[in-house]
Amino acid sequence: MNSLHPWLSEPELWLTAIVSLIALVAVLIPFARGLALSLGARRLTRRVAQDELAHRLAANAVPDEPITLAAVRVLEESREAEHEAQPLPFLRDATKQYMLNEYETSFAQPVSMFANLLPPIGFIGTTVGLAFLLASMHFANESLQLGALAVALSSTIFALVAFAILETLKVGLYRRVVRCLDDAMVYELGGPS
Repeated sequence: MNSLHPWLSEPELWLTAIVSLIALVAVLIPFARGLALSLGARRLTRRVAQDELAHRLAANAVPDEPITLAAVRVLEESREAEHEAQPLPFLRDATKQYMLNEYETSFAQPVSMFANLLPPIGFIGTTVGLAFLLASMHFANESLQLGALAVALSSTIFALVAFAILETLKVGLYRRVVRCLDDAMVYELGGPS
């Protein structure tokens, strides 16, 4: 078996593989959590046609309804409230701000938190890889030196790519939220078409 896989008998290569796997898992945990939140936000920011809005408004609210529908519900409830009447432009602006705050709290800030964890994790992996590299130089072991360099570079690359993906998703989702809120305001201005 060792003739087929000579790397199985080399502890330095095992150590490199294990540390690389740990670096990858350390990056994947916050990345997966941020990705799951982004997918949830994407589901809530789907577009709803104007005629579907009218139909769904007649039904009771559901927990995971699209932001467009939730914004129309909030605006209608605030217009129907029995306290002193507020001007419609104020209610529209307040509704947009309320929905943006809800989105920020529920999705944008947690995705940012997970994305912002990634560069330090990559830096830790780089530091550990460089420490292994220095130790391997002391032992004059070339395979351990290559493995340590691979750990340093791979952890940084994994972390930066994952960071860029989460940040790109967050920007795209913010545009979707704004578009959904605009759709809600159009519906309130003209009703279903």
